[in-house]
Amino acid sequence: MSTAVISRRGMELLLYLAPVTLFYVVFLILPYLMVLRLSFFQFSPMHLYIPEFTWANYAAVLTDRFYLGLLARTIGLGLLVTLVSLMLGYPLALKISRAGPAMKSVLLAITLSPLLINLVVRTYAWLVLLGDTGVVNHWLQALGVTAGPLPLGGNMFSVIVGLVHICLPLMALSLVGVLERIDPALFDAAESLGASRGRVLRRIVLPLSMPGIGAGSLLVFSFTISAFVTPALLGGNRVTTISTLIYEKFTFSSNWPVGATLVVFLLVINIAVVILHGRLFRED
Repeated sequence: MSTAVISRRGMELLLYLAPVTLFYVVFLILPYLMVLRLSFFQFSPMHLYIPEFTWANYAAVLTDRFYLGLLARTIGLGLLVTLVSLMLGYPLALKISRAGPAMKSVLLAITLSPLLINLVVRTYAWLVLLGDTGVVNHWLQALGVTAGPLPLGGNMFSVIVGLVHICLPLMALSLVGVLERIDPALFDAAESLGASRGRVLRRIVLPLSMPGIGAGSLLVFSFTISAFVTPALLGGNRVTTISTLIYEKFTFSSNWPVGATLVVFLLVINIAVVILHGRLFRED
C-alpha cells in the first residue's frame, strides 16, 4: 500500500474524529482544566478567590477529619450501593438471559422502566413513599406492625434505596449481555456430570460473568459517588456526600477553590476506579 493511500486514509480518519474531538476538548477537557486551575487559587470572602498559587486547599482536604470522613463516607456509599445492586441485579439478569423471547421482552421492559422516568420525579416519589407520613409508614401503622412512623426518610437508608432504584437497571443490563453469551452446552455438560445447579452457578456461570460484574460495578460505583440529586433530596441535611458539599461550596459558602479541589478529588477517584477495573478485568 502506497504512502499516499495511507496518508489519505489518515486524513479521512482525522476529519471523522475532528467534530467529536473538538466537542470533548471544548465541553469536557477545558472545563476540567479550568477547575483544576481554580483549585490552586486562594479563597477570598470578598472576591471568591485570589489567583495566587497555593497548595492549601489540597492540604486542607487531605488533613481535615471532616473532608477525610466525607471521602470515606462517599466511597463507602458507592461500595454499598454497588453491592446491593449486584445482589439484586444478578438474579434478575440471570432470569432475563434464560427467558424466552416474549418473557425476555417483558422483563427487559420492566427493568428499563425506571430509566424512562425523570430522575427528579423518581426521587420525589421515594420522598412520598418513605416520609414519616408516607405510604410505607401509613401501611405499617394500619397493619399494626408499628405504633409510630419509622425513620425511613431523610437518612442514609433512603439515599441507598433511591440510588439502588436508579442503578439497578445499569447493573442488570451489563450482566444480561455477558450471561447471554455463555454457551448453554456448558450447563448441559456440567449437569450430565452430576453437578448441581448451585455448583454450576458457582463454578461456571459466576466466573464467566465476571466481565459483566466488573462493567456493571464500574457504572454503578461511578454514578453513585457522583450523584447529587438523590443524596440532596432523600438525605435532606443529614447526609452529605462529595457532590452535595461541592454544591454547597459553590453556592452558599462561595468557597470556590475548595469546591474545585473536591471536584478534582472526585475525578481522581473515578479515574482510579476505571484504571483498577482495567487491570482486574483485562483480557489477555
